[in-house]
Amino acid sequence: MKKFFIGFLTLALILPFLFGSTDRKLPDQVTVPILLYHHVAAGDHPGRYFVSPEDFSAQMKSLKNWGYTTITIEKLVKALAKGSQLPDRPVVITFDDGNLDVYEQAYPVMEQLGFIGSVYLVANRLDTDGFLQKKQLKKMLASGWEVGSHSMTHADLVHDHAHVRREILQSRLDLNKILDIEVETFAYPFGLTDDYISYRVQNYGYRAGLGLGTGFNHSIGTLYYLSRIEVRGDFELDDFASLLPWSKPIFPYNPRRMIPR
Repeated sequence: MKKFFIGFLTLALILPFLFGSTDRKLPDQVTVPILLYHHVAAGDHPGRYFVSPEDFSAQMKSLKNWGYTTITIEKLVKALAKGSQLPDRPVVITFDDGNLDVYEQAYPVMEQLGFIGSVYLVANRLDTDGFLQKKQLKKMLASGWEVGSHSMTHADLVHDHAHVRREILQSRLDLNKILDIEVETFAYPFGLTDDYISYRVQNYGYRAGLGLGTGFNHSIGTLYYLSRIEVRGDFELDDFASLLPWSKPIFPYNPRRMIPR
């Protein structure tokens, strides 16, 4: 069973210090599917973690046709913590591990559609063979993408608390320095956490923690375990559609509608 942490009893008390005060009424929940990918790659890569470029392109085009607007986790956090407005049919598209094919295959497709994404880096893999390079990440950041931490080495933190500070905090500090940004969100390796790990994620300055799940409704109580829906490599387009709260166009096509001159 995956262990996960839903919220903290004192979260409501410390939110003004984390995010600033707000006069807006906070929503009970917001509906935002958070999709999770690992590889977008062709060739001999069957299995759950490899989505083919053709399937990925079809999925992104479907999202566009269905009226989705991509947002970052940061924007979702502001909606939960401050009541900030979200666009119609928001979606977050995340990529774990920082694989090179995210830049080579996913980024061009999303850029063409006006989409942005969130990439969660294993810090010690940055600038190594098969993984994203600093120059590529800078380009993605300039396009509106978001970067988060996926730990220092992708260790199972739940079964070994000894290196929590390095895995969670030092990874953030290193990414901040290398990319000249403020990393504010953390994706738990393997989607696993416990009370101590989630507390440390918050304590080390992250504004949200991302896990795994099947839901797309989020609340302030799930801020440190936001549910992400894995897109598997063997999914057909119908399977992909079934993951989402909306899978039809906002304005259905009407062939009898007259276009005024």
